Amino acid sequence: MVGSVLADVFLHKMPTLLLLAIRTYDRTYISVLAKECDCTYPHAVKTLWNMEKLGLVQSEKVGRVKYVRLTDHGKTVADSLNALMHSLDVNDAPRRDDVAYINRKINNVIRKVETIQKELKAKNYVSREEGIRFNRRLGPYYRELNAIHLLLEAQPTSPLRAKVDALTKTIDKLKKEIATRQALQPAAT
Repeated sequence: MVGSVLADVFLHKMPTLLLLAIRTYDRTYISVLAKECDCTYPHAVKTLWNMEKLGLVQSEKVGRVKYVRLTDHGKTVADSLNALMHSLDVNDAPRRDDVAYINRKINNVIRKVETIQKELKAKNYVSREEGIRFNRRLGPYYRELNAIHLLLEAQPTSPLRAKVDALTKTIDKLKKEIATRQALQPAAT
């Protein structure tokens, strides 16, 4: 508890959490970082923009998605922050090899995808607009699974890889099911 109070005194919570989250993933999406740090997307963007001006992070836009990664200077600062957090007994910073942390992230995605599955199962057909909404809700989970894949790169034999692959297949099946249910929509008279 004292370490947490000391960390609040010496460190601004959001920039520290964002920097440590990027350190965990190496390269990730801003939306994943915002979820990870429990902040709004605009707040994460503004904080990361300031970090980019300081030379701690660099961003790269690929299509509509913006990736963020640490610069060499950012890696040094993130490692120092991580060491400081541990010396203050604040062990909230996730590590790439933390299997329990990765498993919690996977289980969180599974719960969310199962909710979408139940909603879809309750419908005989899906209108075009509903199909778009379902697909938009599934999109972030693809990105989150890609981020989890990045975490698992250091663990090629991890059983969590099979869990992530199965979840990816489930999402693919859901997308096909959405398309099928859209095709079943009765014609307007």
